[in-house]
Amino acid sequence: MIFSSAEFLYVFLPIVWLGFMLLRCTAQRSDLLVLWLLSASFVFYARWEVSDLVLLLAVIAANFGAAKAGHRFRSRGFLIAICVANVAVLAVYKYLPWLFGGASNRVELLDSLPLGISFFIFQIIAFQVDRYRGTTFTYPLHRFALFVSFFPQLIAGPIVHGRRLLPQLRTLGQRAIPLSLGLSLLSIGLAKKVLLADTLAPGVDALFAQPVGSDAVHTIAAAVGYGTQLYCDFSGYADMAVGLGLLFGLRLPQNFRAPYRATSITDFWRRWHLTLSHFFRDYVYIPMGGNRRGAARRSFNVLATMLLCGVWHGAGWQFLIWGGLHGLLLILEGIWRRLRPVWMPESRWLCRLYSLSLIMMLWILFRSPTVETSTVLYSGLTDLKTTSWPTLWDLIQPVARLSTQDSPAIVVLLLSALILGTLNLRPTAWRWCLKAGPLERGAVTAILLLMVGKAMTARPEQPFLYFQF
Repeated sequence: MIFSSAEFLYVFLPIVWLGFMLLRCTAQRSDLLVLWLLSASFVFYARWEVSDLVLLLAVIAANFGAAKAGHRFRSRGFLIAICVANVAVLAVYKYLPWLFGGASNRVELLDSLPLGISFFIFQIIAFQVDRYRGTTFTYPLHRFALFVSFFPQLIAGPIVHGRRLLPQLRTLGQRAIPLSLGLSLLSIGLAKKVLLADTLAPGVDALFAQPVGSDAVHTIAAAVGYGTQLYCDFSGYADMAVGLGLLFGLRLPQNFRAPYRATSITDFWRRWHLTLSHFFRDYVYIPMGGNRRGAARRSFNVLATMLLCGVWHGAGWQFLIWGGLHGLLLILEGIWRRLRPVWMPESRWLCRLYSLSLIMMLWILFRSPTVETSTVLYSGLTDLKTTSWPTLWDLIQPVARLSTQDSPAIVVLLLSALILGTLNLRPTAWRWCLKAGPLERGAVTAILLLMVGKAMTARPEQPFLYFQF
């Protein structure tokens, strides 16, 4: 059951929301609302795999007990033990099959991976560290359990801090429900996922499935196509998560801030997957010393942090190399900022072109099932043979049928560029929804939900890309 499925939109969400509103009107205690959402979240997660729910419950119980014990005696060693235990759970499921050859390919690795484990483990680690630092406190079990398992952000984030969500749960139901804001964000997120990302998906998959003999257009289309698909898919999920949270009076953090407008790789990581970037900054980079111990140590900390970021995304050498290359680019940018002459002008458009080109090219490594596949695709950049331009009908056809299945590489590239350019010229979904009036929100919501509903009936459900992480 995914957000862009009929089961979720027409059955699960209406039942959960109407039940929540009924309890909100008849009950004065927030605990009943917490228990209602907690039960709904467990049902939502169990619809994927019951055994995964057992693991989630065990992680919640163990960490709640550890937080209670840690509240009695504040010990750094105890905190380290808790964090190591949580990382060990993640490692057992995500990395041991790869390291010891228990799974021969990426599909087998993903099949054995409990959904959302990377996100809720990191969320719990952040809670334990914040509890040790005194910036958050231990709450009753049912609130802690909902903090970990709240269904809008359980599977793919955003990674929420306890100091942000737990106080909201204490007063759940006492704040006004911004219904139009929540529904408009939900509809925009659905449109990004169903109308844009899922339309590009077949064409992008075909480009990565047939890397042999690729030319420059094929490789660039694979890079830009996947970069656009991933952004629409993941930012669409983030918009939906925030919108769903608002429907229950809960404010979740934003996870994207127009990342493809970045003027550097450093700026990109200040805009992309914000809650993950903040996690690595606050709980890895700064504790390692950050930028306080000289340029050499800073470079080491940056590279180590980005290597860990790459490994977090998946078990495979391609993720490690992807993270390492981002780390090296961040280091080089830091050196350039220190050495660049003050008088040297800086073109914003050239900086954006530099950033976007590198980011898109590195997505090839991120998306490829193996390093060898990415190497074959990168080698296609040297083949500059000409390609025939598509006709207007070639571009209209995949838009009309909402699928790039069997579309040539040049069509995937042009459609991706059109989507990317349009999104970059528009404000983010959050900013637009805040500025729009109720009539604008209502009209956009109605139109987008009708379009999404029609598209959903015409093709099978496609999981969100970040479910695999």
